[in-house]
Amino acid sequence: MNTDKSNKFSHIKFGSRGEGIYYNLNGKEYGFDSTWFGGINICLRDLSDTNLNENQKTKMLMEIIQFVNEKENEKPTISYNTDEKDSELWNKLTIEFSSQIKDVLITNNEGANENLYNSMKADLETGLAEMNIRGLKLKTVKDLDKHWNKIKFTKEGELNEKITFWDKLRAKLY
Repeated sequence: MNTDKSNKFSHIKFGSRGEGIYYNLNGKEYGFDSTWFGGINICLRDLSDTNLNENQKTKMLMEIIQFVNEKENEKPTISYNTDEKDSELWNKLTIEFSSQIKDVLITNNEGANENLYNSMKADLETGLAEMNIRGLKLKTVKDLDKHWNKIKFTKEGELNEKITFWDKLRAKLY
């Protein structure tokens, strides 16, 4: 990761160890997940819960892509989830900026859940991993299966099962 700074993109920065990318607009910071595995991958999130309009979101993505292109001399891979409200905008913009993007990875909640479950299951099967998610301790695949409906991604308007006080208490006791 190049650490060279310039005033052109002083409102954009990478997080610790290059994980995450942060964009400052009008004194508020907006963060996106990013990874460096096989090149930089920027995971766009739904910004519909912000006061940002489409023009601001467009400028934000355009400048983040330019920042990565110029600072890292690399075209990023952009990923987004089609089950999120901003997915139509992200689709339009990844087409519009395709010459500056290495690749686009599109997922949905079902696919993301399958990948998440398989990854968590593999880690738990080693017997070396313990996960604490939303106050629930997962030590075995049995624990994962028991609490899966509380952990998995859901669509807009759909809720995970609620985690009760008793779930958290049981997780602490076992």
